Amino acid sequence: MGDAIHFVEARLDELPGDEGWLTPAETAVLADLRFEKRRADWRLGRWVAKHAVAAHGAAAGRSFASSAVGILAAEDGAPEAQLDGGVAPTVSISHAGGVGFAVAGRPGCLGCDVEVLEARSDAFTSDYFTTEELAFVRDAVGAEASRRANLVWSAKESALKALREGLRLDTRAVEVSWAKLSTPEVVADDGRWHPLEVRAPDDRTLIGWFRVSATHVWTVLADRPTELIEARS
Repeated sequence: MGDAIHFVEARLDELPGDEGWLTPAETAVLADLRFEKRRADWRLGRWVAKHAVAAHGAAAGRSFASSAVGILAAEDGAPEAQLDGGVAPTVSISHAGGVGFAVAGRPGCLGCDVEVLEARSDAFTSDYFTTEELAFVRDAVGAEASRRANLVWSAKESALKALREGLRLDTRAVEVSWAKLSTPEVVADDGRWHPLEVRAPDDRTLIGWFRVSATHVWTVLADRPTELIEARS
């Protein structure tokens, strides 16, 4: 299980009211955040990331409290786990609509994303989606079209995080592949994880999963096939 990807999901109202679970360095970062929504999202992201890292460590035979894990931004803006001793796992964080989502896995390419299901305009999809992705979205109507558009966007977000590029890279440089979808004609809001692939630059393929509910879509992508395990915060 040490090579599995561990994920944690939580909502704002599940977080403790105090800041005792933050490291001194994290407390300093939080103090510099002026706007309450930004502060709330930042705390939520750190909470789920710390628990994902702790769960991954426990699966690999390392025991430590989530409060002993520091999650700080690297020079490129990506979150990085900081531990006393040992190699820290790769971590990725996302939050949307009061839901925090994080994954942790052995060092390598790893990205995750959660999005609120919402309307994506033709202008938006035309700017950010490839021709194949546009065809996939426009071949549906109503709620199905919305689920498809949000799935594509979330998968791109996860891929760009895994590549540690973010939106610095053209979103059309990564393309969702439907080869791994069990039923590509329907993106069901069944709450179950389904396989996903994204083609990346230099003939790379990112492998992972997606999940859709009535309100959100989640995606996880890595540079290798592995197991996805839920951990509790």
